[in-house]
Amino acid sequence: MVRTEEILKEIETEIKSVITEDSDESHELWNKLLHLHPADIAELMNKLDNEKQAILFKKLPRALAAKVFQELPAAIQAELLPLIDIEDTPIFFKKMPTDVLADLFDELSDENLKKYTKALQKKQRQHIISLLHLDPDSAGRIMNSDVITLQRDFTIKRSISLLQRIDIPQDTLRQIYVTNQEGTLVGYVNLEDLLINKPETSLTKIIHKNELVIKVAEDQEDVARQMHHYGLHSAPVVDEKNIFLGMITSDDLVEVMEEEASEDVYKMSGLVPAERSYFQTSFGSLIKQRGMWLVSLLILQSASAYILRQYEAFTSQHIFFSFFYTMLIGTGGNAGNQSATLVIRGLATGEISAKNTFTVLFREFAISIALSLILVAITFARIYFVYGDLTGTIAVCTSLFLIVMTSILVGSAIPFLLEKCNIDPAHSAAPFLATLMDILGILIYCVVCSRILEF
Repeated sequence: MVRTEEILKEIETEIKSVITEDSDESHELWNKLLHLHPADIAELMNKLDNEKQAILFKKLPRALAAKVFQELPAAIQAELLPLIDIEDTPIFFKKMPTDVLADLFDELSDENLKKYTKALQKKQRQHIISLLHLDPDSAGRIMNSDVITLQRDFTIKRSISLLQRIDIPQDTLRQIYVTNQEGTLVGYVNLEDLLINKPETSLTKIIHKNELVIKVAEDQEDVARQMHHYGLHSAPVVDEKNIFLGMITSDDLVEVMEEEASEDVYKMSGLVPAERSYFQTSFGSLIKQRGMWLVSLLILQSASAYILRQYEAFTSQHIFFSFFYTMLIGTGGNAGNQSATLVIRGLATGEISAKNTFTVLFREFAISIALSLILVAITFARIYFVYGDLTGTIAVCTSLFLIVMTSILVGSAIPFLLEKCNIDPAHSAAPFLATLMDILGILIYCVVCSRILEF
């Protein structure tokens, strides 16, 4: 793997020369590229700009290009598709899983969709069109429909004979699903069940009940959570009438989990989830994605300036308190982000839900008191022994206690409120929470200090 990474890095550095093969060294690198796994070549193309992607793709041998094409994100596939001769598209589409094809066709205009669906076989075209009517995040969009099923009145001998005659992907043989003559899901049998029982045994005697049955319209993230909960390697997908449509394996969920994790990271950083890789996203799009949040938070942050202006006389008269603004605000923001992250993660995994909301909030309330007391003790010792101002130290420590408590409670509560409003709780994390706690922290600090000094 290390050697492959070194080759890819070398090729990427000399990509122009490698494509033109203008030297013996670049010719050797090109030959090395041709012997790389299609997934590695796709990873390389992902890092290139559109022009170099197109040139490299056109230069690849057709058979290799078809394999690389399957490994690329749908957005890049859509850009490269016009480079493929229309008579060659069946070759590219033939080996592509239906869920991958559906993602690609989602990226096409209506005109191109009509054009390229004609290149599909009739059965494949009908199935793709049916998938396009499903929500892109539904279970139906990632299921494997190229699955063999057995009928419950089959004997083991007949079942094995059928399996021997058909080319079946090995990952679909862990569990073989059983239906009745109408296609309704009945259960499943394991491959070993067919081996250890007598040939004349009917499948009805060895059928297992499905631990989990997935509806075609279920959300992919919910499916991943349920399959992980039950420890399943695969699960059947059915329609509303319990007609078997396909299966989802744990391998199908890897990409879903990666996408969901990436989305959460983007949202927690105040970014719009990217549909393309960093290098495939235009400069203008990056500015727009990041600028929206920054401008909004800048306007929201102006509330801090308004609060400080209201206490301008107090802050100018007591310079001592200005020394601790950043310390208190930063501590409050950090404490709030910790709580928000824990709750967001708990909501994502299902460990935390609406049912235990008050339990979580009460637990966080107790934690906030404990953490506040610890931080206050350290802060009191530091400020009092350095400055010797007892009244000022009490004011700062009281503010810190209230700020940390408020931050933890707000950080815990906001994800619940967002989820109740059908908004992704990940939006509540930094920088939104940090900005909110800056405002609340300054308000608490100014109010508490001014009141204590009045006594």
